[in-house]
Amino acid sequence: MVSPRVHVFYPMTFWGAGPPETCYRICSHWPSQGLAVQVHAAACPKVDSAGIMVPALPMALPDPIKRRLASLKRLAPFLKRRSMAQAVAAVRPGDLCYCWPGAPLEAIEAARKRGGRIVLEFINTHVAYAKRLLDAECDRIGAPRYPQFTDATLHHEAARVALADLIFAPGPLVETSIRETTADAPLVARTSYGSYAPSDMPSRSARAADRPLRYLFVGSVGIRKGAHVLIEAWRQAALPGELWIAGAIEKHIDKTECRDRLFGQIPQNVRFLGHVSDINAVYREADVFVFPSLEEGDPQVAYEAAAHGLPLVVTQMGGGLIAQEEVTALMVPPADVEALTDALRRLHDDAQLRIDLGERALAGAAFYTWDKVADRRRETLLAFAAS
Repeated sequence: MVSPRVHVFYPMTFWGAGPPETCYRICSHWPSQGLAVQVHAAACPKVDSAGIMVPALPMALPDPIKRRLASLKRLAPFLKRRSMAQAVAAVRPGDLCYCWPGAPLEAIEAARKRGGRIVLEFINTHVAYAKRLLDAECDRIGAPRYPQFTDATLHHEAARVALADLIFAPGPLVETSIRETTADAPLVARTSYGSYAPSDMPSRSARAADRPLRYLFVGSVGIRKGAHVLIEAWRQAALPGELWIAGAIEKHIDKTECRDRLFGQIPQNVRFLGHVSDINAVYREADVFVFPSLEEGDPQVAYEAAAHGLPLVVTQMGGGLIAQEEVTALMVPPADVEALTDALRRLHDDAQLRIDLGERALAGAAFYTWDKVADRRRETLLAFAAS
């Protein structure tokens, strides 16, 4: 069987962070695994070691000029349009058009008309599903609802799904969210994200003896990822440890009166780190990873924590596929302060449980290295192309 060509529709700038970096981590392994791929993007100021990028901003430009032009906001719309025009023009009948969030509907429609088969990437749950969950939680605690869930975004999501032949659904509940909100859902493939294995693993069994136990949360700080639940549970647990929170506060709650109402009096042993450029250094200094998220796709932070040998305290949404109850993680229901409080206390009091969960999480993380994640997706695409 002739291997299909894959055209990635992702009209963003690939700086080397965030979802574009996730896309690159997956696709960069495919050429060595025998799958031809081109990533059509607005710009790529980073080094393209895999040779897969086809950005609208020419890669041949000197690096300083490339970075400067990629940073110009007024140039961004032109680069996005040009990248999608290039992507559509490259499509031949039978090609796989792998469309990430941000790919415009008109480009997906045009690719389909040229005979391309449409594969969608879902980073989070279906927006209608996410809106239902988060609206309910915001209303419960009297917080402002998330502004991005508009009629326009709901319509766009439904139209995007209607164009799809195959959807990659990373994480434990993305497939559920699509099927519950879509009457005639296309083929859905459950998959995952992953992590690189760190090269300098600390010894978890010896770390907590000379300092307070450190719990770590990594992600945007707000309602969606359960930060308000975590802070209340931490307050109730009254542990002599430390809670480190790595991430920026969500914009829609980043006002003093809203933060105060949401989080209340912050205990003195809670440390807000803000955005952290070297998150691996923070994982190395932690003892327990806690992520009580209310809405996710497949959070990479759970895989990163597992790859650093950390025991997990997570919701089903927050743990991804790496989290298994009493194997790699203690699982808690979403927005359940009492259950989270108990889990925090339990791991504080039981050093052997921390070690056992962390060791099994580390062992499980070997299944989720990026090359293995990419290879499983490649096999899915080949099976789909042959169908």
